[in-house]
Amino acid sequence: MKKLITFALSLCTITSLFADPPTPKKGFRWVLNEEFSDEFNGNQLDKSKWNDTFKGWKGRKPAMFHPSTISVNNGTMQIKNAVLAKETDGYTIAGGAVQSKKETAHFGYYEVNFKASKINMSTTFWMSNSKQPVDFVTKKSNGQNCAKDKYSQELDIIESIGGTFNRTDKFRTQMNFNTHYRYIDCEGGREKFYSAGNNAIEGNGHKSNAKLDTESWEAFHTYGAYWKNANEVSFYADNRFVGDVKVSTEVVDKPFDRTMKINMVTETYNWVKPVPTVEELNNDAINTSYYDWIRAYKLVPIHQSEPSSGTPIYTEEIQLTETPKVLGRKKIEISFTYKANQNKKAVLKVMDNQNKLVSQSTVKLLAGFGHQTQELKLKDKVSKKGSYTYQIEWLTK
Repeated sequence: MKKLITFALSLCTITSLFADPPTPKKGFRWVLNEEFSDEFNGNQLDKSKWNDTFKGWKGRKPAMFHPSTISVNNGTMQIKNAVLAKETDGYTIAGGAVQSKKETAHFGYYEVNFKASKINMSTTFWMSNSKQPVDFVTKKSNGQNCAKDKYSQELDIIESIGGTFNRTDKFRTQMNFNTHYRYIDCEGGREKFYSAGNNAIEGNGHKSNAKLDTESWEAFHTYGAYWKNANEVSFYADNRFVGDVKVSTEVVDKPFDRTMKINMVTETYNWVKPVPTVEELNNDAINTSYYDWIRAYKLVPIHQSEPSSGTPIYTEEIQLTETPKVLGRKKIEISFTYKANQNKKAVLKVMDNQNKLVSQSTVKLLAGFGHQTQELKLKDKVSKKGSYTYQIEWLTK
C-alpha cells in the first residue's frame, strides 16, 4: 500500500566554523576528544597535552627539532623554521615537533587546520606509536615466534611541502596521506615499511581525488582522517571525502590495532632538493607553518552521556536524512542528523494536508554530531492518500 508523505525542514544555525566529521552511522554521535584537541587560543603551548620535542628522535638531517621554533599566538600554534645558531653533528636547520604526551589515541576522526610554510620543509599532521616486541606469529615469521621482531604503526594524515623542489608539485597542491606498518623481522636489523596511500614517493600511489582549491601555503586548509578500524582509514580535505585506504596486511591481518600519539612536525626529507637556503629560513613571510586548530572525535552511542567540552566547534543544525517510514496504522519513524555544541532539545511535528497537527514530540539531544531515529505516534491512523509535512527545529524555551 503506497502512502504519500512529504516533508519540510526547519533549521537553526550559528556562525560556521568549517569543521565537520563525516556523518555518523545511525544511533551514534561524534563527541570531541579533549585529550587530543586544541584551539591554540592561549599564549603558550598547553604542556598538559603536548611536548615541544619528539621522544626518541632529533629529526632528519639537516633539520633538528628545536623547541625555540614553537610558539602560540594570534590564535595559532606556529613553527618558525630557522637557521641553527651553531651546526651540531650535521644539523644546520631548526625545525619543530609538537607531540602528544599520551599514546592513547585510537579509532576515531582526527583533523587539523593549517597553512604550510613556503619553503622546502614539511608541514605535517600524523600519528604513530613506539616500537613493541611482537608476541604473536606474523606472516613473515614462518609460523614461529621470533626473538628479534618488532613493529609500530604510522598514519600520515597530511604531509605538505609549500616550496618548489625537484620531484613534484603535489605536496603543495593536494592532500598527501599514507599508512605505514613498520616491521623489523626475525633477523633484526633495519625496519621495513609496508605502506598504502596516495603519496607515490612514500606510499603505493593509491589514486585519490585530493586536489586542493589553493596551494597549501596560500591559505588554511582542513585535513582529516577517519580511522575506522584496524584495517581501514578514510581521508578528507576541506570536509570533502578524497579516498579510502586499506592498510597493508602483508605482515598481519589487523595491522592498525594499537593506540597512537599525535604529531605536528616540520622537517626536511632526503628526497626533497634543494634544502631551504639561509635567505629563505630568515624570511618571516615564508618560513613559518601555522596551525589554527587540531580536533579529535570519538564515536559513541547516541544516548551515552559524555562530558561536554564547551568548545563551540559546530555550525548548529538539525535536518531530515531520509523519507520517514510508516511503521503501523498510527506510527511513523523518522531519521535525522543534528550538530549541537551543548545539550539541547528539539521539537518534532507532523502536520496533515489541512495543516492540522497530528503528532508532536520533544526530544532531548546530547551535545555532538548525532544521527538519530525517533518513533512518532499519530493521533489518527495514517491516511492512504494523505500528504504530511514533517517539521523539526530547536526548542528555544
